[in-house]
Amino acid sequence: MKNILYGLALLAFAGCSSYSEIARWDGATSINDGEVPIASFLTQNFSYQLLGFIPLCSGLPWTEGTSDICDEFNVSAFSDYATVDNNMISLRHALARVGSNRVANLRTCESDDSEWSFYLVNRHEVRTSCVILEKK
Repeated sequence: MKNILYGLALLAFAGCSSYSEIARWDGATSINDGEVPIASFLTQNFSYQLLGFIPLCSGLPWTEGTSDICDEFNVSAFSDYATVDNNMISLRHALARVGSNRVANLRTCESDDSEWSFYLVNRHEVRTSCVILEKK
């Protein structure tokens, strides 16, 4: 049993990740009463919990860097950073990168899946997306 749990923990740790991307728009048309979008933003973070409540690992939120994409393998063991609050931290970093403080169409969804491991390990995903508007 110990080897099975160890194997599931390694499998979950290998699948933990966080992904963030800014897609810049050039020559975009206006939306929402003449507002001009300059970029779209997407971030998603995964975490895994043993039996649905013991944290095994999690991807870390995007809080630094100069690239418009963060797909590095930044993982923290025995923690759970896949939260809406941490996705908002990534969004604030993206807004700083773009030079704006306004968003539209902000959407966040969370999902859980444990069937793939016969309910031993739960995979939790938090995904946030939005359109970034010009700064006023």
